[in-house]
Amino acid sequence: MKKLIPSELKLHLKLFQRYHLDWVNNQRDKFVNFHPINDEEKKLFQPKISIFQAIKQTQHSENKKHNLNLAIARIQDVAIKPGEIFSFWHLVGKPDRARGYREGRSLVANQLKAEVGGGLCQLSGLLYLLTLKAGLTTLERHAHSHDIYTESTRFAPLGSDATVVYGYKDFRFQNNLLIPVCFRFSMHEEEIRAALCSPQPIPEYRIEFKVEEFDGGAKVDTVRFVPKNPTFEVINTTTYEKLT
Repeated sequence: MKKLIPSELKLHLKLFQRYHLDWVNNQRDKFVNFHPINDEEKKLFQPKISIFQAIKQTQHSENKKHNLNLAIARIQDVAIKPGEIFSFWHLVGKPDRARGYREGRSLVANQLKAEVGGGLCQLSGLLYLLTLKAGLTTLERHAHSHDIYTESTRFAPLGSDATVVYGYKDFRFQNNLLIPVCFRFSMHEEEIRAALCSPQPIPEYRIEFKVEEFDGGAKVDTVRFVPKNPTFEVINTTTYEKLT
C-alpha cells in the first residue's frame, strides 16, 4: 500500500507529523532560526574546539563541495543560545535543485546512488562530532545502516556519522551550556575544517570510537572521557552492516 503513495505526498505527511510532534513536545519555539551574528559579535565568538576531515576525490566531489557550501551558508555564525535547539533541516531547508543543489553520492535503500543534495552527511557528521566533544545534548542522530567505506576511503571515524534525510532523519542537539555557541567552517581543496566557537572557554571531552568487528559488520561504542578525569561513559552503541 505504501508503494502506491507518491513520494512527495509521503514527504509532506512526514513533515506535518514532525511539525505536530515538535509543537506537542514544546520544542518548536526553541528552534534556532537563521539570524547570523554581526561582524562585531563574530570577534567575540572565537574557535574553542576544532576538527578537520578530508574530502576524498571522486566523480561527485566537486558537486559535494558545492552542496556543502550551500548548507554551510545557512549554519555558519548562527548563535545557539543556552537552552535552544539546533535542527539541521530547520536551518538548511530542502536541498533541491530550485535552491541550487547538485547531484552527489548518497546511500539510498542500502545502495550508493547519485542524489540531489548528496554529500551533506559529512557536514552533519562534523556537527555531531563537535557537539560530542563539547558535551552538548544530542536529541536526534541517525547512523548509516551500512559501513560504506574502507580504511583507505574513510574520512571520519566509524561511529561518528550522523546521516540526514530531509523530512525523515534530522540531526538535532540542545545547547545545555550556560553560554552561546556557533559553528564556523572553511573549505579547502581536499579538506573541510570546522570549529565550535564561543565567547568563553569550553572544556573539550576526549571521544573514542571502540570498534568490535563481527562477521558481516561492526559494533561501535562511542565513549566520552571527562576532561582531566579518568571517568568515562558509553554514550551510545551503533551497529553497522558491511555494504556488499
